[in-house]
Amino acid sequence: MNKNALNATQLSVSTVLFAAVFALVTSLFSVNAAAQAMPSQEQLEQLQSLPRAQQEALARQYGIDPSAIDEFNAAQRDGDASAKQEVNVVGERSGNGDTGQTSSSFMSADLQNEFNRGRSELKPFGYDIFSGEPDTFAPVAHAPIPANYLISVGDVIHVEMFGKQDESFKLTVNRDGSIVLPDVGEMKVAGMTYSLMQEMIHHEVQERLIGYKAAVTMGELRSIQVFIVGEAYKPGAYTVSSLATISQALYVAGGVSDIASLRSVRLMRGGKVASEFDLYDLLLQGDASADKILKSGDVIFIPARGDMVAVKGEVKRPALYELKGDETLEGALEFAGGATDSAYLSSAELRRIVKGKRLVSTVDLTTEQDLNRELNGGDALTIRQVSQELDNSLMVVGAVTRPGYYEWQNGMRINDILRDVRHDLLEQADLGYGLVVREEGPRRDVKILQFDVADAINGVEDENLRLNERDQLVVFSRFETKAEERDNLSRYTLSEQEREYQQRQRQLDAYRDAYLNDVVNTKLAGSSESPDAENEDKIVPLRELFTEKQEEEPTVKKELAMYSRQNLLEPIMQRIQRQRTATGTAPFVSVAGEVMHPGIYPLVENATAEKLLAAAGGLKNGAYTEQAEITRWAIGKETANTDYLKINLAEVINGEVNVPLQGRDRLNVLSIPEWQNTYEVTLRGEVRFPGTYAIKRGETLTDVVKRAGGFTDHAFLEGAVFTREELQEQEQKRKEMLAQELQREIASNMITGTGDANQSYDQMRTLLADLMSTPTVGRLIMDLPKVLSMNGNRDVQLKDGDTLHVPSRSDSISIMGEVQMATSYRFDPELTVDDYLSRSGGAKEKADTDRIYIVKANGAIEPYKGGSSWFGFGGGTDLGPGDAIVVPLDTTYSENLELWSQITNIIYNSAVAVAAISGI
Repeated sequence: MNKNALNATQLSVSTVLFAAVFALVTSLFSVNAAAQAMPSQEQLEQLQSLPRAQQEALARQYGIDPSAIDEFNAAQRDGDASAKQEVNVVGERSGNGDTGQTSSSFMSADLQNEFNRGRSELKPFGYDIFSGEPDTFAPVAHAPIPANYLISVGDVIHVEMFGKQDESFKLTVNRDGSIVLPDVGEMKVAGMTYSLMQEMIHHEVQERLIGYKAAVTMGELRSIQVFIVGEAYKPGAYTVSSLATISQALYVAGGVSDIASLRSVRLMRGGKVASEFDLYDLLLQGDASADKILKSGDVIFIPARGDMVAVKGEVKRPALYELKGDETLEGALEFAGGATDSAYLSSAELRRIVKGKRLVSTVDLTTEQDLNRELNGGDALTIRQVSQELDNSLMVVGAVTRPGYYEWQNGMRINDILRDVRHDLLEQADLGYGLVVREEGPRRDVKILQFDVADAINGVEDENLRLNERDQLVVFSRFETKAEERDNLSRYTLSEQEREYQQRQRQLDAYRDAYLNDVVNTKLAGSSESPDAENEDKIVPLRELFTEKQEEEPTVKKELAMYSRQNLLEPIMQRIQRQRTATGTAPFVSVAGEVMHPGIYPLVENATAEKLLAAAGGLKNGAYTEQAEITRWAIGKETANTDYLKINLAEVINGEVNVPLQGRDRLNVLSIPEWQNTYEVTLRGEVRFPGTYAIKRGETLTDVVKRAGGFTDHAFLEGAVFTREELQEQEQKRKEMLAQELQREIASNMITGTGDANQSYDQMRTLLADLMSTPTVGRLIMDLPKVLSMNGNRDVQLKDGDTLHVPSRSDSISIMGEVQMATSYRFDPELTVDDYLSRSGGAKEKADTDRIYIVKANGAIEPYKGGSSWFGFGGGTDLGPGDAIVVPLDTTYSENLELWSQITNIIYNSAVAVAAISGI
């Protein structure tokens, strides 16, 4: 065809389409487009098929901006793209979507439970790959076109013409298998492959249209209908693309049922098996060679699954796997993705049901013989984990900067691990005492070796011990918590009851595991430095470090005592508890008396008194070094004898004598005669030089007052409060006893039915709350001016912790208890008790006016007898400044409870003392 003929043909086409697209253009570009009828899809395609020049001419003819054509074409392209997007034909299944919950028919409930043992339930492999819920029967049509695709009736072919004028044609294969390309003619394409059809159209265009080339692609593909039957999730007829394969059809159908076979999916064509697809090939190896393209009328048949085996434990993909043919243990391991790095293949467990009996076998999966062992239905293969125990290792725990496991090498010594005191040990580490815990023999008996940490690091031969494989190196803190002191030696003797051992064993298991597996967690383990400026409150005061009191009760934080002897020795003592020495004694020794850390210690190799002293942290300042005593129990055939050995500690410490120890020996370090620790008392208030004073044994209050320079001119000696710690403890015990007695008395009244039970119960709770919330003072009542004026004849001998509170002069008097307004008044010597009682509004209804008493400023108590006279240990005195008038509760309102009067007295008297101290 020549150029003029081509132009004439195009013009005629435009003329024919002009009338058809007139309404379309008007509706698309008119401002009243909303009122026009929407164009049909055919009209839209006709407009788009016109050349660009004709589209612009039509737009100008009807007064439309040609630029609107670009917007129209863009909108059409977006619409086509949206229309071409593949329809989502599969959604999530209703319910939980778990395909592995239903018990399968091939195994019993017991076997299913066996398979489901472990941390998670085993599920059949591969069933969730295609699981879904089909939403529509729309075909899956958008897939790459293979070169061997056969063109058939219903396929749409896109032909793009490039030349003087570009044209685009959508050609549908008609029923006689041909297409008609304008200016080229009719071409038979049905039965051709996609690639052959492309070549034919290219050739025809080049032959018949000079200067034109064609681009040929596939448009919408024809749809076919296939049947999916058997164990499909939703069997039935499905409309799919002519390019759909077996796996795509399974996806459209929502996958398979819970009992479907994945190993033998069959494609039936013409009543015969055209292909058998093993989905394991696709899922495990990516092999889709058997995933055939479907044809119209094909049937996909999914049979029920066959025998299955369970693979669990240390594998990468534990699950239930279907057998097909003669699978072996090696194949099962491959199904599960292989073993993990921590798997122990030399001893795997294989459970099998044989003749109605469940048998277990141990298989070695490192040998060809066991790997080639055939599997049976219902087998369960469990791959165990390698042992957590580390070989060729050492363990370091305690007050070290880097605790954990270290590689052991032959000939290694302690200073190969701990090389520097400053960088390898924590600040609180005890440099004089360390242990090596060693296991020996088939029973793993524990052998304990002791060493001096500092000497070992410095390379001293006798202390720098040679280490064996799996030794545990223990370094202690030099601080020990006072709470939960270690018990006496009888805890670890042969006569110890098994019940106590079992109870403590559960408590110690957690720490023992942490000890053996190095998971001890501490804030100080990551640094060898002492607490920094941010933790200044954790630093021990300097005064306490230089007192003997610090040796007995170290004031340290829990972090410093985390690696104390109490904490680290406990699991070691438990391990050696049932071992016995050659003499039949328990492998423990104890030390008591004037040592830093008295208690029980394991009997180490070549134990001596010197080593035991080092284990106990050394001697206190008050230790008597000239003599000590060792108590030894010698167990004979019929009796046990006790011997006492006298030793010279000074010679032991200096290394002049070597005193060996045996199991259950007890070393008692005596105190220097007349030795005392540093005692302290405190003077507060109106003292010329108040503060804390160290005293010697037998020193009196008068002596300390003189050392403090006496009292100031404003001191109110009559109101001084002297407190003592042991009296405070006694008051606390008395409070607890009264609380118990009160509860018993109330309970007795409630049982016998005397009085109002509810009222008694409410009053008891209120009174008990007041009693227990009242602080104990520990006041020692004394007449301080009289004590000081007698030149020591009736002086007070001081004890550690005593405190003297001397207030300023007081000009007030208080009234409290069952009065209308408990308050304080300015002292007036002309007023009586009745006057002060009247000023406070008088007594309440429940007041016991017959037992009103006065708490004098010095703490003495004097009863008030109706204003006629005064009787008490004060001896007929009048009211004075600093006194307190107490109106007690009438106990007859509380079912005649005699304890109430005692309790109320304690509450009021403590309140008076606390008020006096708080005012200083």
